[in-house]
Amino acid sequence: MAKRCAGAKQQASFFHTDTRPSSNSPSKCSPSSGAACAHAPTAARSSAWMRCTAILALMFVASPALAADSSTLFASTPTPTTAGSGSAITPVSTISSNTSSDVSSSSSSNSGGGGSSQSGSVEELEGDGGIGIVGAFSGVSSFSPTSSGSALSLNSTRTSLAALSQNSALLLASASANGPITAACAFYNKDGTISTAYIGGSFTTLNSTSVGYVAAVSATGQIDPMGGGVNGPVNALYCSQKSGIVYVGGNFTTVSASLTSSVATMRSNSTGALTLYSSATKTWLPLSFHGLNGPVFDFAEMDSKVYAVGAFSATVDNATHSALDSQPVNLNACTITGGNNAEIPGFSDPRNIICTPHADSSGNTWLMRDKLTGFYRIDFPFKTTPSLLRLMNTMYQDRGTKAIRIEAASTNQALTMSYLDPTTKSEQFCTHSCPVPQNYEWQEYRFVDNAATLSNISGIVINIVDWYGMGGGLNKIELYQRDPRVYADDRFSSSPCSRAPSRPSSSIAGDWKTTTPASYHGTYKTLTVAKADVSSAQAQSAHVRMLPYVPESGFYKIYMMVPGCQNTNTCLQRSSARVDLLMTRKRAVQTSVPQHNLADEEAVVYTGYIPASTQEFTMSISVGLDASGVVNPQAATIELVVDYFRLERVTSYTNLNGVIELASNLESPLYMDDPLYQPLNVSLPDNSIVYSATTGVFNDTHSNSTLFLGGRFSSPDSGYHNIAQYRNSKLKPLSNTGIWGTVYSMTFVNSSIYVGGNFNATADQATALSNVAQFNTTDQVWYPLSGGVDGAVSNVVPYSPFGPNVVAMSGSFQTLIAGPGSEGEAIAMHGLAMWDTAFGQWTYTPFIKGTLSMLFSDPWQNRANNVALVAGSLSAAAALKTEGALLLDAQQHIQPLGLLGSSLRPDDAGMLAVNTGLWYAKKNGTTAQLIVGGRFKTPDGSVNLARLKDGKWRGLLDGVSGEVLTINNAANLLFIGGVANVTESPSGHGDSNFGGLVVYNMDSHSSVGIQQLQGPGGSHYTVRVNKVAIRADTSMVVVGGNFSTAGGMLPCPYICTLDINENQWSPMASSSLVDQVTDLLFSGSTLYVAGTFQNGTSRPVYLMRYNFGSSSWDSVSGATALPGPITSLTPGISEAGVTAFYISGVAAPGGAPYLAKYDGSSVALADYTIGSSSTVRSILEVPRSRIPGSVIGSGSSSSLNRRSGATIPSGYVLVVSGDLDLPGGQRASNAFFYDNQWAPFLSTIQADGSPGFIGSVFFERPPTNVYQRHRLSVALVILIAIAIALGITFLIVLIGLVYIYLRNRREAAATASAASAALAATAGGAGTTKAPPSVAVFGGAGAGGTSDYARLGAGVGAAAVGGGAQAMRSQRTVQAEQYANGAGERDTWGDNAFAGEQVSFDNIAPKTDRLVSGQPAGLAGLAGVGRQAAVSSDTYVHYSDRKGDGKYLAGSASNDLNDSLDSIFESAAAEAEAEAEVEARERTASAGSMDAVVAGAAATAAAAAAAAAVAQQKIPAPRHYNESGNSIPNDQSSSGSTDYSRNSMYRPDSTNPFEQRLALRESQGTFPPAGPYADGADGLGHVPMPRAHHMESEHAAAAALAGATVATSKAGGKGSRRRSETASTRNTEAGLSPSQSPSSRPSGESSVNGSSTHLPIRDSLRQYPVFYAKFTFSSRETGELGFRAGERVFVIDQSDEIWWMGIADHGSDQPLEQGVFPATYVSGAPPESTDWAELV
Repeated sequence: MAKRCAGAKQQASFFHTDTRPSSNSPSKCSPSSGAACAHAPTAARSSAWMRCTAILALMFVASPALAADSSTLFASTPTPTTAGSGSAITPVSTISSNTSSDVSSSSSSNSGGGGSSQSGSVEELEGDGGIGIVGAFSGVSSFSPTSSGSALSLNSTRTSLAALSQNSALLLASASANGPITAACAFYNKDGTISTAYIGGSFTTLNSTSVGYVAAVSATGQIDPMGGGVNGPVNALYCSQKSGIVYVGGNFTTVSASLTSSVATMRSNSTGALTLYSSATKTWLPLSFHGLNGPVFDFAEMDSKVYAVGAFSATVDNATHSALDSQPVNLNACTITGGNNAEIPGFSDPRNIICTPHADSSGNTWLMRDKLTGFYRIDFPFKTTPSLLRLMNTMYQDRGTKAIRIEAASTNQALTMSYLDPTTKSEQFCTHSCPVPQNYEWQEYRFVDNAATLSNISGIVINIVDWYGMGGGLNKIELYQRDPRVYADDRFSSSPCSRAPSRPSSSIAGDWKTTTPASYHGTYKTLTVAKADVSSAQAQSAHVRMLPYVPESGFYKIYMMVPGCQNTNTCLQRSSARVDLLMTRKRAVQTSVPQHNLADEEAVVYTGYIPASTQEFTMSISVGLDASGVVNPQAATIELVVDYFRLERVTSYTNLNGVIELASNLESPLYMDDPLYQPLNVSLPDNSIVYSATTGVFNDTHSNSTLFLGGRFSSPDSGYHNIAQYRNSKLKPLSNTGIWGTVYSMTFVNSSIYVGGNFNATADQATALSNVAQFNTTDQVWYPLSGGVDGAVSNVVPYSPFGPNVVAMSGSFQTLIAGPGSEGEAIAMHGLAMWDTAFGQWTYTPFIKGTLSMLFSDPWQNRANNVALVAGSLSAAAALKTEGALLLDAQQHIQPLGLLGSSLRPDDAGMLAVNTGLWYAKKNGTTAQLIVGGRFKTPDGSVNLARLKDGKWRGLLDGVSGEVLTINNAANLLFIGGVANVTESPSGHGDSNFGGLVVYNMDSHSSVGIQQLQGPGGSHYTVRVNKVAIRADTSMVVVGGNFSTAGGMLPCPYICTLDINENQWSPMASSSLVDQVTDLLFSGSTLYVAGTFQNGTSRPVYLMRYNFGSSSWDSVSGATALPGPITSLTPGISEAGVTAFYISGVAAPGGAPYLAKYDGSSVALADYTIGSSSTVRSILEVPRSRIPGSVIGSGSSSSLNRRSGATIPSGYVLVVSGDLDLPGGQRASNAFFYDNQWAPFLSTIQADGSPGFIGSVFFERPPTNVYQRHRLSVALVILIAIAIALGITFLIVLIGLVYIYLRNRREAAATASAASAALAATAGGAGTTKAPPSVAVFGGAGAGGTSDYARLGAGVGAAAVGGGAQAMRSQRTVQAEQYANGAGERDTWGDNAFAGEQVSFDNIAPKTDRLVSGQPAGLAGLAGVGRQAAVSSDTYVHYSDRKGDGKYLAGSASNDLNDSLDSIFESAAAEAEAEAEVEARERTASAGSMDAVVAGAAATAAAAAAAAAVAQQKIPAPRHYNESGNSIPNDQSSSGSTDYSRNSMYRPDSTNPFEQRLALRESQGTFPPAGPYADGADGLGHVPMPRAHHMESEHAAAAALAGATVATSKAGGKGSRRRSETASTRNTEAGLSPSQSPSSRPSGESSVNGSSTHLPIRDSLRQYPVFYAKFTFSSRETGELGFRAGERVFVIDQSDEIWWMGIADHGSDQPLEQGVFPATYVSGAPPESTDWAELV
């Protein structure tokens, strides 16, 4: 068993290294072994390991001392790693270990301290684990090469615009203080970044640029004022990625560009709440409907349509808002008159300025007389309504017109005009004197008077009332009419100088006459036809065809001027005109217009949509005689008159009710058929206000696009309230209900609508809501978002920087309400919240400090670089809100630590700073805990020390009232050091709390009692622990800081050691330290100490080292060059086997930070350029592979990898953390340093907007091994002692019960055996067979005719007398030794007790129910008869005839002789004990003579023999069996046949298991041999059975019973024993021939008949080496190979050190068996004779 366990221990050590299967390890099974063998080694080893573990555990329980105090194994805990995850911003709530080994205990150390750089190897950073970052911050951002990207400290008195990505924040612009930014949209680059952002609101300046409520901002912050913007606040913006058009909605009336350029277009380009801007051409695009009559709040796009929603009901495209310069008046057809024309030749004709293309010159300019007023008169020969006058002044000879007054020609009425002030660019009005600037620019004057006044004037007079120089004059003139007109007289239709793409025109077919009545202002065409010819083809073909110029598409009302019949007294001849209108390419209209009116009249012939005129299409009008018109019966002729058609713009739609649909493609040719704008097919109710619109695909059986509308509207009949869906041209409710309250914003994400507003439930009150809600389009159900928020929500957008599953919400709320039934608490969010749609919970947000007025995010193609825009009165902004701790994952994404609402919080003094952190994992397979320390408060009220558990920051230890500066752990002990904060009681003793150092047991969750550190005079106030360092592979912890004593008495200035096992302080060798220790670093057994060392007045040294081997302080080469105190020591990578480290400090006094490196031999300063205001808190050397590619460009990366021989090794950079003032004015909290270059990475900011800092950067790495004793508690030791005592008591009782049971059983067996012996004794008598000498002596001559049984019985009786007497002569000392050494061993007696010779009884199965020592005295008679073999039915004794004597016990009596040898004793010792008991009883009873004893024994034996003879009791003889298991007849076995090699004395089909095993063993070879056997030196034949080395006690007992004297001696090793034997015993050994000696037998042979016979080896096995089993191995699992001790094993695979594979050959008729077995169970050398004891 011991060797078995030893093998198992070796296996255990193997598995301790690695239990995982390795593809590189050699196979332990052959390819042919199949699946059954595949798992055999692992299973066998596991079971062996479990068995030995159980034994070791039992040993542990049995030893109270071991249980109380045991030494710790040295073991390391593998590096724990993080898991993260889903969206890009996933709060890390659990940090798990990925190890797979099963180690029962670990004693290791994780370094914390001021940063991860304080211990451990940098090579650990090559992995993919996350990096922990802690410091003083509430928001964090990362830099990029193209932008500053830092956390933003902003001016809250202004409106700031910032761009936020997943990791960075960028300030784009700031607006005026009184103008919030309320809307935004953006165009994107291919990678998802913003190329240009458009913002709108109430601001008028952006940065230093004047804007008009809207502006464009590039990614670099450049401002585009967009042509001046609009003239009112902007509420909504939408950027169409397809068309590049920006949709602008708000409360404005027109675009500023119109206001600043011309009064002609200031009311026509955009006149109400909606306009468009081309990002390509950077120009405003006119809307054909001129805008809306109410504000626009939102836009949405669906199916190539853009929907504008708001509080409007109609368009504003009536005549008032028409363009004023759409159709010029043909001045060439008018009468032009000049008053006081100049007498200068070439300048006196007033027509010179009509359509002139040239500047001032003769024939191109009209001048007036010097120093005189004058006029310029235009008389219209046709009806017109002037709308705009354009003049260009003359500057000829410095002349020019300075002021004018415009009058109606017929009435001299002064007309009111408006113009743009050239300085203010604002519209001004004038009546009597309108200024004219002296330049060559057009000056426009709009006719302001009403249409009734203007339509009746016959001309205008331009009075020149003031002039420049010597007199007035003009260079050019143009006059426009508002409404498009087309005249039947083509001379009037168009001006030759018109700039329109097409001109109105007319043509005549038929006999039309020009008519100019005196009473009619104008000229028209008249067609006269005989009444009888009205229907003739000639009359019907006569027509006037007119093509008006339609300047813009829209809805028009077309008027036909019908001159009154009284003008010409032709009322009887008037009939009706047939008017054919081709309005669009698909629509034609015909109407009849009666002309019986007496006075002039404009008749409406059409109202509807007309597309703008283009070269492809323009509407046409054809007028002819209506054959069916009403004619006066008295008339002989019919008259038809045509003057002109006028197109007046009218309002397009008046039923919009908050929604208008726009075509996204404004250049679509569809406009020539239908308008590109229209209301919904089914409008909302009147007075509806729609605040929000979004689109999505409804996730139901139809799965088509749907427009969702939200606002304030209701339709009880339709069932929707404040929210509705527009699908398939129908308005429907959502789930037959709506929202009870106002909806302000919506967005569609992942088949659900997320709604924000001011509401508290669904409209049917079935679901309680709180300002936010979700409607799932799949199951058509409303859901609350947890408990909602406590204020109105104004913006709901998909926040793409955090991934496709995050919805952001902003508004006037301050708190997230805990959901119903939730265990959580309300969470303060201050106007910004984010919902994770995938997990259905609130999640982290960007850091925004202030009030948000705008939140925009568009998941354009769901790119990783998507950017969001935020604006408001902000004091700070950053990409991510996280309080004091964050994780940088393997993809360089920053992630918060912990769940939302469980963040660290400022303490009561408003401070939040995390100085240090570490991951603690006690052993493999356990969850690592993140522990941080600093100055803060946890959600559960603890301060300064916290751990992340279940995603929540929780307090670890109460009472740490001082700021924590360092954390480290050794095994299960956590060391927390920092600034002491002890409250003194009136007695002067410390009442609480934190004395600068606390040791915390992570297993018992309690503090460990240690003596506190003190400052000078025993004060606790000045104690400060800056660093706790662990010395590897020891129990020593070194503490450095500001203190003077430990425990109040032990001098320990600034540095001290603590034994973690004894909890005792020990000082180090005295040093020259004069100030606190700032950092500690172990390099092997050498400790480097950063502090101030000074001897007397010598120059201070800031770095020294301590050698623990010599307990001495040594100087560090080059340390004297350090310019000031050290702040941190950082290990670097090992170069050439030497551990280097970096030194960071501050030049004294108050200088800039410096950097140095110790390369193992000396300290050297490095090139290090950084601002003097910087504070460096930690440095870490990391591989280049861990630097985000966005931080260092490819060129820098290449040069970085090629560097060599620099302070920083090639392929590595330094990570510097703190508050850094970098070259170039950048301020960062974390930056990469290489080749004296800086690459800023992280920027942090605190809650108050001040810059933050990073205090520590640490990563997961293997901890430092330490030595620790594990003590059990006193209570547990007492319990173990009680358990052991109870166990011993139970064991004693159990042994007693077993002893009683066995004794009773022996007594019963002895009684039965004695009876059998008596029967055998009575059967003695004379026989024909010659008896052995011993039988003849004691048995005498039997009766001559007595049977063989009788003679045998007599011989047995006589032998019993002799054997009993001889046994009584044995000494007690020999009997005692036999008893002690023989019990439980295998029995080996003399060779032939019955024949008086030395017959060996080999008991191969010792565990039989036989008598043992302690047998009762009733057995003395049988003991005196002679020696009996202590064998059972499966025990055999072998006989041999005396050489040359012929048959032994010839006849049938000898065949059954063996049956009489059933022993009554288990062993020789038992028999000896029985004799001793008899002797004792005889001495006690009387002093009887030996003869009496012999006589009594003889009589008893004789009686038994006689009884046996009478009963014809037969003693069976041994039988032999052939290979088939059949018994060989006795006559064949005892007659001439001597070939026993082919038969066996063991029956293979026997039910006796031992006989089966021996038969199987004999089938493999002639072992044990069946005989006959060679004679020994005593002349007897002996069975050549192997004899085990541990049979010495049995041989001693047998020799004692046979009359031998046995002496024992102890010498040499422990318990070694030497046996002395008599001659008879030695003769037994001599009976074996040399060839039979076990040591002389070669491999694979057995001794038979004194000669060596080779055991056959199969041909298939000859190629393998043969080994011999030293022990029996029983297979327990599939795949293992079992064998008996002594068997041959052919090994086929020795590649594994622990388990081999082999083949066992159990015999030629047995199959080969293959499997794995312990290598320690076999040996290459043949077994010795003593090794055969393990045969069974």
